[in-house]
Amino acid sequence: MKIIIGSIFTILLFGFGYLYCFNDQQWRKTIPNELILGSTKYSNSDLQGLRESCGVHVFELNQTTINQIKNEGTSFLNTAKQARGDDNYYYSYGEWLQTPRKDWKRPENWIYELMCSNLSSELQGIIINSGQSKGSFYSHGQEKTLMVIPKHKLIVLTHNG
Repeated sequence: MKIIIGSIFTILLFGFGYLYCFNDQQWRKTIPNELILGSTKYSNSDLQGLRESCGVHVFELNQTTINQIKNEGTSFLNTAKQARGDDNYYYSYGEWLQTPRKDWKRPENWIYELMCSNLSSELQGIIINSGQSKGSFYSHGQEKTLMVIPKHKLIVLTHNG
């Protein structure tokens, strides 16, 4: 009996570990190659990306990428319009725009994008403040949005669908 319980526990433990890694790698693939990613700061998606879902994923950006953004702004970012993991139109992004975000005029606009997350108040504050003030950039894709926050060396992916 102990062997059976131990086996079930081991399978569940590896299963959850696999889903965590799978989830992280899947969402990293939706970021364009030009944006070099560092560590994952936050990643949450209901249903772990196994079907349509809502989520927020925050990744650290490499200093080389930050420097290119600071030097070239939207000229550089507008080369980053296709996800690294798929060349399908669904995984493409539109023109990169500077913040403040025109689509975040009312609180319900940004609440909708961040509703699937359990972000720390500090990280949520960084995202909201960066979207409402100058100095960051964003681009919309099919059912998703990317926001680059150079000041904090972050890129935020939100998706719903």
